Amino acid sequence: MSYDDNYYGFSSTDYVSFAPQGFPVGLHKVMVTSEEPYVKEGQLLGFVATLEVVEGKHKGYAGKNWFLTMHSNPTTAKIAQRNVKRIADATGRPITPSAPMKGRVFYIDVGIQKKDENRTEIKKFYPESHTGDDTPF
Repeated sequence: MSYDDNYYGFSSTDYVSFAPQGFPVGLHKVMVTSEEPYVKEGQLLGFVATLEVVEGKHKGYAGKNWFLTMHSNPTTAKIAQRNVKRIADATGRPITPSAPMKGRVFYIDVGIQKKDENRTEIKKFYPESHTGDDTPF
């Protein structure tokens, strides 16, 4: 390869589309493929789950979602705990150490973050049987 070859992967930045950081905006069927403890500076703050899109044009896209269920900020911890509860409700069974999230399938509705338009966030959770008529969790 010479330095004259195009090593950018595109012919011009005019043709590069920008997508916010995180999951693509929209409704996606996902599976939890892994979960692991999240420790920062020696303190357990919760866990990180990897969600993989399992159908549609973004099939195979995987992203991480942090559930800071043990954060020192009570509001942060409550939001994370509510989101874990919403996933449990969407999948029809509780999440416990003996019944983890890994392997569960459900839908996520992703939108742009209010505070940072360069990032996305999961707004709602729906059951795997989502038809468009059901109420999100």
